[in-house]
Amino acid sequence: MSDATENFYMDVEYAGSAGRLFGLSLKTLALTVLTLGIYRFWMRTRMRRYYWSSVQPGGAPLEYTGTGLEKLLGFLIAVVFLAIYLGIVNLALTFVGISFLSDNEVMSALALNLSFLAVIPLIFYARYRARYYLLSRTTWRGLRFGADQAAWKYMLSALWHTFLSIITLGLLIPRQTFYLEKFVTDRTWYGDLKFEQQGKWTMLMRPWLLVIGVFLIIAAIGAVGASNDSPAMIVSAVIAGYVGIFVAIVYYSVASFRLLAGQKVIGQNIRLQSNIRTGRIIGIYLLGFIGILVAALLVLAALAAIGAALGFYAMNWDFSWIGFERQIANGGGGLGVILYVVFGYFAFLLILGALAQVFFVQPLLRHYAVELIIHNAEEIETASQRPVGKDSDAGGFADALDVGAAI
Repeated sequence: MSDATENFYMDVEYAGSAGRLFGLSLKTLALTVLTLGIYRFWMRTRMRRYYWSSVQPGGAPLEYTGTGLEKLLGFLIAVVFLAIYLGIVNLALTFVGISFLSDNEVMSALALNLSFLAVIPLIFYARYRARYYLLSRTTWRGLRFGADQAAWKYMLSALWHTFLSIITLGLLIPRQTFYLEKFVTDRTWYGDLKFEQQGKWTMLMRPWLLVIGVFLIIAAIGAVGASNDSPAMIVSAVIAGYVGIFVAIVYYSVASFRLLAGQKVIGQNIRLQSNIRTGRIIGIYLLGFIGILVAALLVLAALAAIGAALGFYAMNWDFSWIGFERQIANGGGGLGVILYVVFGYFAFLLILGALAQVFFVQPLLRHYAVELIIHNAEEIETASQRPVGKDSDAGGFADALDVGAAI
């Protein structure tokens, strides 16, 4: 908080460190592998506690109070529900395909393979429930955040806005972005202070038009290359397409976040300001990619060197205690190589997973956090406690569907 204007705005600090994050991530990932995935609920809980405590508005850290056990139980409940739900959907589609479309093989096969569409509404439902759970388990300065229970309404709203975006060939995606953000923001609380998303959806059109413009330019280059039978132009269009679309989407994501944050109000007068920059976000992705690539090559080189050093001794390893007498008689070194390759494969993946947290997730979170300013922060002192959020599946549906289940 500024000394000169401490009654007017509050800065956000980030206190995380790369070394601590790498150790925590590597340890929890290893435990997740060793427990065949069961520990992932506790892994996610520990990672969230780390990240939450690293974000410190006004010098006071956020706190995550969720537990791994409640996430595991929520996941099991969600899996049972999804199994029943999808079973009923598949039975219904099978009945329709056999009873009404049996004369048309194409339509019958299509009906039997439409079950994936039944999952789409649940994805939106799961996203809101995951947000509800996260907010209910997040506190700051002793006061809880929270959200209204409106997962079904959010699902219907998301389906409607997605439909509008599809039939307009993506032109109304800014409208979808704004109204879905407004839906969740207007139902968010800090203590008894209510959030409100102000502004209009048209303010997001300008950054989205850049995405459309980039897409049209790349499509035009590809079309010209195809009409002129120019492989070089087609390849150039593909490369430019990947780079251009990536940059344009990052620009839209950053611009929309900044614009929406600037139109959020908490309580009566608290306002937010975000100064995140597209160039900085792209730089994090670029440096992160280079860092991961260099680290991956170093890890592979280290594993290869260790494997070469152990290769001679592997010929004399004794695996009889696990019943491989015949393999030993024919040369036990082959089994040693196989075991080392398996070990190296998992070690490589675990290290890359931990490095991804260090090179991508933490720098992005740090930038979003430190570039956030809370104006009129003195009103926060008037907030009072809110009840504990109940009737939560602990983000179980998000875990089961693998959506909204990141940090």
